Amino acid sequence: MMLFYVSCSLLLALLTFSGAARSEMVFRCASCTAERQAACPMLTETCSEIVREPGCGCCPVCARQEGELCGVYTPRCSSGLRCYPKPDSDLPLEVLIQGLGRCGRKVDNEPAGSAEPREVSGEVQDPLDIGLTEIPPVRKPTKDSPWKESAVLQHHQQLKSKMRYHKVEDPKVLRAKLSQCQQELDQVLERISKMPFSDNRGPLEDLYSIHIPNCDKKGQYNLKQCKMSVNGHRGECWCVNPHTGRPIPTSPLIRGDPNCNQYFDDLEMDPPVEPQN
Repeated sequence: MMLFYVSCSLLLALLTFSGAARSEMVFRCASCTAERQAACPMLTETCSEIVREPGCGCCPVCARQEGELCGVYTPRCSSGLRCYPKPDSDLPLEVLIQGLGRCGRKVDNEPAGSAEPREVSGEVQDPLDIGLTEIPPVRKPTKDSPWKESAVLQHHQQLKSKMRYHKVEDPKVLRAKLSQCQQELDQVLERISKMPFSDNRGPLEDLYSIHIPNCDKKGQYNLKQCKMSVNGHRGECWCVNPHTGRPIPTSPLIRGDPNCNQYFDDLEMDPPVEPQN
């Protein structure tokens, strides 16, 4: 799921809202212990750079390279890159949730002579930056993923603007119909935006318990749906019907890749649900 959405090399573009960024609360991931790292599967491919898996996972994955698709659910972008939404995106956070961003060169808007740019995220230092056998002793801001775990908080302001826009728009103007997956995603985003944050860490357990639907660019459910990694443990993944989002009965629920394409050809498709306005 994700946020973190949950969850987590994101989005310098939205950080132009500097006032909102300074007041954001930070979500911190639990330390990646040697025991958790030892339980990770071995990489089966050659990587130009190894990074930690999305969210609060501890296992190594290949970093995304310049120009490759990226988002909240995908591996981080390589060093020197960040994940950006399309420049003309009306809802950049949703673009990143759907994994439709692109890894691009960092844009440094800090004035000349200033200190190192302020990072919004305060997650634990990535153990893959210092070696898989070492446990990071301190917390420090992440450079490649400035606010992946707290990105959803920015949606609160987006949602307010979106609601204000809808209140004043001409009711005769028909908006594009949302698919079932997009409707579910909107409902989850609204639910999260209304959650109270009582301290600087936020209600992590409540957030991680929410499943955030993974929609493709056509609005259908991606075949593979996953929960966010929690406390260093990889989130569970399963396969669904792309039209209904219902789990495929013959597919497994595993902490890894269930290889959903093998079930697609034999899947008896239910008719898509008629979207609402």
